[in-house]
Amino acid sequence: MPHTYTNDIVTFYEDAGEGPVVVLIHGHSVDLRMWRQQTPGLLQAGYRVVCYDVRGHGRSMVAPGGYTWQSYAADLRDLLDRLNVERPPQADLSVGAVHLVGLSMGGGIALQFALDCPERVLSLTLVDSALPGFTYGEEISGRIQELVQAVRAEGVQAAFERLWLTHPMFDGVRRRPESFALLREMVSGFQAPEYREDVSTAGYEQPAIAERLGEIAAPALVVAGENDVQDFRLIAEILAANLKNARLAVMPGCHHLPPLEDPEAFNDLLLRFLRSASGRGV
Repeated sequence: MPHTYTNDIVTFYEDAGEGPVVVLIHGHSVDLRMWRQQTPGLLQAGYRVVCYDVRGHGRSMVAPGGYTWQSYAADLRDLLDRLNVERPPQADLSVGAVHLVGLSMGGGIALQFALDCPERVLSLTLVDSALPGFTYGEEISGRIQELVQAVRAEGVQAAFERLWLTHPMFDGVRRRPESFALLREMVSGFQAPEYREDVSTAGYEQPAIAERLGEIAAPALVVAGENDVQDFRLIAEILAANLKNARLAVMPGCHHLPPLEDPEAFNDLLLRFLRSASGRGV
């Protein structure tokens, strides 16, 4: 798997195909393998597909600090600046404007990147997206606090098996044994650096992105699982109402991971949006 230096860390990625670039950004605790059921269809439709492991996830470097939305977006910027290094010599190593697809935490990264580098975003697909600066209710924030304590007392794998994989967010993917096995495999490899006592984010103030959504002009598809937890459904409504050029699509029967729960319907939705955003028709 190719890798490159991004924002002072090593980032692993996959890069295949030719055409408009679609970057797939995974969610918290998983890695780029979660997009296995999306990549083939995108390649067949004529897109160049880039997936990468966000810092502290998968094979990418566990940094001693910097688990902030701004750091995540800077990693993506530097990755796009270096993507062509593995390809035949070209005048420019960088990739310009791209379509961003982000799930949960990945959606938050895409939003931060769209504010930091608006000229490099062709479109946004935000799937049960996080929203930096949003105040989560007890169902999410309480579980995260439990995880912090459990990781330090029991270790990462035991804590995430007991407290994370059992969360109602994942009820939908549990109905698909093969997909849930992949989810468990990815989560079992997560090192959870930001949960450790030696990686402090004390004093970090999350960016209030909700207040700046009107600055984002790129066309956006906001996807929400019909049965996702209340916070993520509310975030989807906020995004759809406040992004300049957005529409909301609710996926029936899905919870927090539509690309794994109903890949066929999700892929159809995504490809229709990308064709429209690329001016390729529907």
